[in-house]
Amino acid sequence: MNYSLVSFLLIIVPLSVIIVVIVRKFPQLTVLDVDNVPEVKAGRKKDEVLKKRVEIKTEKSKKNWLKKIQPAFDKFGKVQANFRDYVTKLTYKVEEEDKKVKEEKIVTKEEKEKKEISLFSLLHEGQTAANNADYQTAENKFITAIRIDAKNIEAYKGLANVYLKQEQLEQAKQTFEFVLQLNPNDDETLISLGDIYIEENDNKKAIEYYQKAVLANDVHANRFAKLAELLESMNEYETGLVAIEQAIELEPSNPKYLDMLTELCIMSGEKEKAKEAYEKLRMSNPENNKLDSFKERISQI
Repeated sequence: MNYSLVSFLLIIVPLSVIIVVIVRKFPQLTVLDVDNVPEVKAGRKKDEVLKKRVEIKTEKSKKNWLKKIQPAFDKFGKVQANFRDYVTKLTYKVEEEDKKVKEEKIVTKEEKEKKEISLFSLLHEGQTAANNADYQTAENKFITAIRIDAKNIEAYKGLANVYLKQEQLEQAKQTFEFVLQLNPNDDETLISLGDIYIEENDNKKAIEYYQKAVLANDVHANRFAKLAELLESMNEYETGLVAIEQAIELEPSNPKYLDMLTELCIMSGEKEKAKEAYEKLRMSNPENNKLDSFKERISQI
């Protein structure tokens, strides 16, 4: 809330209350026996006139400031309601956390070890079932593991892969996205999401996840190569060239990557780089049936 508005309210509200109190008290003052007080008797008429003036002025002022301040009261009411909601939620959260802490204190070392063994068994059984295409059992095992440990990343990844193998892409995406909430830099999950978007022909979204994956973990040449391929599909040749160069740094003699490097050098108009890439490709894979075509295209740059 605006601080100037708060200050105004703090001044005007108490002042209005005082005025109203004074007005209400006037009738009581007028019925007092003042006949025995000569000094007051002479001013009675003056007081009555003043009282009427104050009543009129007060009523007029009251209408004016109420008109001006009503929007602020409405806004303040909303703020109060929001604040009450916030406090309610916060109180509930604190109570839940206190309950959790108390429960954690009760858990013994033996119980903790049993829980870990149970989790390990469930994850192992779930993975075994998934490998045997028993997806229903696998799903049940991973869900049970999640019930025991709601933040177990391996359980969520196992469950997501079960959905993926059944081509339930939306469920797989949602589960993988939850993994990223637990660990935004899980490169395997980022790649899995990228691959799902490739399956859905959304290369732009796939590029986004592959870029995040190679930033999180830059030791996989195949990921840089895939990123280069995706960028090439979007006509982003220069950026794709940077990506494939990273793949070549990791695997300098990979014929597939040298082929892509030559292609992207040509598409980027990098004649000298293209010549160098062509020679490396020719030495690495002399049987490549694209060599003649590459040589011709390089000469035309």
